[in-house]
Amino acid sequence: MMQWITRNWGLKVISLVLAIGTWYYAVGEENIEVTRVIPLKIQMASSQMTVSEISAKVVQVTLSAPRTLIVNLASQDIQAVHKIGPEIKTAGEYSFRLEPSEISVPNFQIRVVKIVPEAVTVKLDELIVQKLEIQPNFVGEPAVGYKLLADELRMDPNAVLAQGPKGVLEKMKSAMTEPIDLVGRIRSFYRTVQVKLPSGVKAMSESLVNVYIPIREEFGEKEFKDVPVRILRSPAASGVVDLNPDKVTLVLKGSKLYLEKLASETLLAYVDLADLTKGDYDLSLQVVLPENVSLKDKTPIKIKAAIRSLTK
Repeated sequence: MMQWITRNWGLKVISLVLAIGTWYYAVGEENIEVTRVIPLKIQMASSQMTVSEISAKVVQVTLSAPRTLIVNLASQDIQAVHKIGPEIKTAGEYSFRLEPSEISVPNFQIRVVKIVPEAVTVKLDELIVQKLEIQPNFVGEPAVGYKLLADELRMDPNAVLAQGPKGVLEKMKSAMTEPIDLVGRIRSFYRTVQVKLPSGVKAMSESLVNVYIPIREEFGEKEFKDVPVRILRSPAASGVVDLNPDKVTLVLKGSKLYLEKLASETLLAYVDLADLTKGDYDLSLQVVLPENVSLKDKTPIKIKAAIRSLTK
């Protein structure tokens, strides 16, 4: 037995290697099927027409080929292209059947077995160019007390020439920019942003827009009711003081940021009774206000003050 194994052992090894190689070759040459999803491209012969809608943007292609050719075949190695000839000159729907000859593969041994969907419908439209006004797309609001001054907004350019399907462009009067964030802004600033156009529409002129966004402090008015009238007098002063009125309504104007921080009970409004003895007085109300805030009405507010002796 051992003699049979050791006799001509070199030939036996060669035979084994050849057998294994033959097996691998046979397996490698075995045809298998794979399915890939690839984008569908439409080529128009007419420069005056364009595709506005398509029923299938991708197709599912089943391929058959030897294992060694197809096992590593990627979707990007395959192309599906359908050409619409010059005989199609009017807008409307057009249906076609995608043929195996329109599927481009990297090797002639790769065969197209199946295409899904079998039929594709496209909507063709006239290709036009239209001028669109550019509108800034603002997101959020400036900080409290600040506002965007729309009448001082500047954009360069302020319009764009766009090319696309007639049915799409005829409904458009303007095009928006990319979002411009205003949240928390307290100062004017510049931004360069891209014009956003719908699918199938492209810019034929400059589509980068330089935008100046003016932010200013916001001014307004606010009414404060029941503001207490306080008394300024010496600690050593005697007597009882009666005020009429002892509360007032003040209308203030100025920075909204500061106005929003004020409250009736925290406003300082007073009459000065220093060095005054017993008696009746008509006194001007004094109001202490923060910067950027003032009284709307400059007319002095009169307060009647009566200083009386303490009753025993």
